[in-house]
Amino acid sequence: MTQIQSTEREFILKAMVAMAAADGDLHDDELATIRTVYEKNTGEAISADDINNVSKSRQSQTTTLPEQLAAIQGQLTGDVKKTILSSAYMVLLADGRVSARERKKLMNLADAMKVSNVHRSIIFEDVERALG
Repeated sequence: MTQIQSTEREFILKAMVAMAAADGDLHDDELATIRTVYEKNTGEAISADDINNVSKSRQSQTTTLPEQLAAIQGQLTGDVKKTILSSAYMVLLADGRVSARERKKLMNLADAMKVSNVHRSIIFEDVERALG
């Protein structure tokens, strides 16, 4: 993958935090997954405090994450869109199950970035295969 820019790293993190918060509070398994996946995808370590700060700041934002992604989706490469979706899906899988509500939130991200059904299916299958 190409070098990930600051804005792209921000949206990767925001997507993971949004998925972790989809079923309520951030849990330890989700925090651990976010830290691991973020570092793997960006090459940068992130603390639990940083993740919690992103979670808290989400609540005061005037636009939703899908709205934010829709506004910049034309600037995101296919690789970055894939990284955002696969990272978010890994967080959803951290507790071993994905509820209908969580899946809907994930699909809203994919829709906002105009990722086709075929491509999102491939991305999700790749994540499931990687997690074995």
